Amino acid sequence: MKKTTFIMVYGGLLLAMFFWGLSFIGTKFCLNNSLQPISIVLIRLILSSAFLLVLGYFFHHLVKIKREHIKWFVLLAFFEPFLYFIGETYGLTLVSATIASIIISTIPLFVPFMAWLIFKEKVSFFNISGIVISIMGVSLTMLNGNLEFVVSSKGLLLMLLAVVSALGYTMVLRRLANEYSALTIITYQNLLGIPFFIPLFFLLDFSQFSFSVFTSDLWLVLLLMSLFPSSLSYMFYTYSISKIGMSKTSVFTNLIPIITALASFVLFNEVMTLVKIIGIFIVIFGLLLSQYGKKET
Repeated sequence: MKKTTFIMVYGGLLLAMFFWGLSFIGTKFCLNNSLQPISIVLIRLILSSAFLLVLGYFFHHLVKIKREHIKWFVLLAFFEPFLYFIGETYGLTLVSATIASIIISTIPLFVPFMAWLIFKEKVSFFNISGIVISIMGVSLTMLNGNLEFVVSSKGLLLMLLAVVSALGYTMVLRRLANEYSALTIITYQNLLGIPFFIPLFFLLDFSQFSFSVFTSDLWLVLLLMSLFPSSLSYMFYTYSISKIGMSKTSVFTNLIPIITALASFVLFNEVMTLVKIIGIFIVIFGLLLSQYGKKET
């Protein structure tokens, strides 16, 4: 791999995980400021789509979808943003940002095996070992100082819906990542995702929706979430899949709960126990180990 490509792939992945890690904090902030789950996602998608269309106009990287690929783009949007954000955003009403991000980080445990089953993508011993070790570390970060685990069962099921949706999204994305630029994929993904949420907005949120809750801080958080987690992170992630495969790319999601936990500690004074700190180091070790093996084909 060329040095420039290496920097773009791994630097982009680190930025993507950083933005996604902070997005859990941003969503919690919006929920705590009386904005309903569907409203949060719909506003993010509208702002993100506008940003991506402007970006595509200036860089001329948006291309027309081939007729035979329309069904895959619709399915992509159905998995994510639609199902994924229903699971994640409603899940965040019941569990903490840190716990939510930890559950999401289990995605790499399943991706390599699905990639092997569907695409015959090679997975090395180091990939598998690194993933298993990372998951062990993630599990430790879920415990408090007394080694107790407490989480809402409904919240857990909603977050698992997000995990399953992300797996489906990743499988469909693998079919399109080498056909279209990251900008094209994410732009159409978000645009096609908007119609899925509009009926739910009028059904669930409209009666409670009020512009009076929109403070300058709330608008700023929504804008930042639209530009970074909802736009740039997906572009970096898609680009990386086309270069190093699903298995190596997806394992980086193990960094998300670390970023969320640290941000919660800094912004909300959430307790960082010794067990959590040990778990964080184990996750990092597993991540490094998973990247050591032979590159997938």
